[in-house]
Order: sequence, then C-alpha cells, then structure tokens
Amino acid sequence: MDFLHSFLEVNPIVNLTKVMTFLFVFSLIIILGAFFYDFLKNKKNEKKIGILERAIKDLIEEFRSLELSLSDQKKILNEYKYVLDRLDQEISRLADSSKGDSNITNAIKMANEGKSIEEISQITGMTKEEIEPIIKYHGRS
Repeated sequence: MDFLHSFLEVNPIVNLTKVMTFLFVFSLIIILGAFFYDFLKNKKNEKKIGILERAIKDLIEEFRSLELSLSDQKKILNEYKYVLDRLDQEISRLADSSKGDSNITNAIKMANEGKSIEEISQITGMTKEEIEPIIKYHGRS
C-alpha cells in the first residue's frame, strides 16, 4: 500500500500518464497479437477451404461420369426390354398359332370321323363359323 501511496504522491500526473501509457501499449500489443493470430488461422482455413473445393469439384466430375454411365446402361436396358417384349409377343403369337393349328387339326380329324358342328365346337372351342368350312371340305360326304 505504501508503494501505491508513494507512487501517487510524488508526481501524480506523470505517474498516471505512465500507467495509462503502459496500459495503452499493453492493450495495443495484445490487440496486435490477436489480429496476427486471427490472420494465421484465416490463412490455415483458406488452405482447408481450397482443398475442400477441389475435392468437391472432383466429386462432381465423378458424379457426372457415373450419370453418363448410368444413362448408357439405361439405354441398353431399354433395348433389352424392347427385345424381350418383342420375343414375348412372338412367343404368344406362336403359342396361339400352334394352339390354333392343333384345334384345326383336331377339328379336321373329327370332321373325317363324321362328328357334328356342335360336338367339334365343344371339344375344340372353335366357333361354328370356323368349323363349317372344315366340315365342308374335310367332312364325310
């Protein structure tokens, strides 16, 4: 306490000025240190952001190449689907014509045996209009 009392009594204005100058310089050094530290952190963060931007650009390019690849695969799958649909239609057509041929063959055999239109229609499932010409040309005379 004596130190503070003697410090202020000897020359209070000069001593107060010294204290204020010291506080100002000390504050200025702390502020400059904080700015320098912040500057260094900003530089480090800028480098990290640059690295991240490059990584994002690389990812975007990879996604674009994957998108093109998937687009090509989609075209190929659509072509396969088209071919499979055509094959399915062809199989259905062949099955129908094969079934129709066997019905016609059965109807001709039954007409040769002398069966009536109603009997042939019940067994083969053919209409009477389809059976009449068969009986006319293949039926017993």
